[in-house]
Amino acid sequence: MATKKKTTDKIRESLIKLLKTTKNLDDITATALCDTAGINRATFYYHYNSVQDVFEEIYRNVEHEFTDFLTHSTIGSDGTPEKSFYIKFFEFVARNADICRIIIKSGTGAFLSRALESGRYKVLGDMSKLFPACPTSKIDYYYVFVSNGFMGLLQYWLNNGMRESTREIAEIGEKIAYGGVAYLGGD
Repeated sequence: MATKKKTTDKIRESLIKLLKTTKNLDDITATALCDTAGINRATFYYHYNSVQDVFEEIYRNVEHEFTDFLTHSTIGSDGTPEKSFYIKFFEFVARNADICRIIIKSGTGAFLSRALESGRYKVLGDMSKLFPACPTSKIDYYYVFVSNGFMGLLQYWLNNGMRESTREIAEIGEKIAYGGVAYLGGD
């Protein structure tokens, strides 16, 4: 069993390595993947039916981890996510940096759309409890603005070598989300 996991891990890691240099998943052959992983085609086909299957497994794993993260994050009594939410979010991204870059670069909209929609339902539920008189449409506008800003911040951080630590980038995101332009004049 450990050998199977080791082999599938090697295959997934090799696909991510190839995707970092190739623009299109369809351009990656099973042969190239096997060569990169240092395995033969029979071993590859024992575990997967295609290169696309490997990518879908990676994708599902990241999506599941992200959905699980959202499900367990909480909103404080002041209407803001708990402090650790931002840190946990960027730690998640850092752990999955290569696949996050690939998803953003390839415009794999399905994952991003589902991730943003999951976040929307979470924020809508939490904010509706905190602000019961607030119309849903107003919470939706808030969510669209903040989530798209975070996507931009995330993309910029990933594309610029993740120079800031997860704590530093989380603090930047939090300050911008809650302070807006005041972030520029503060510490």
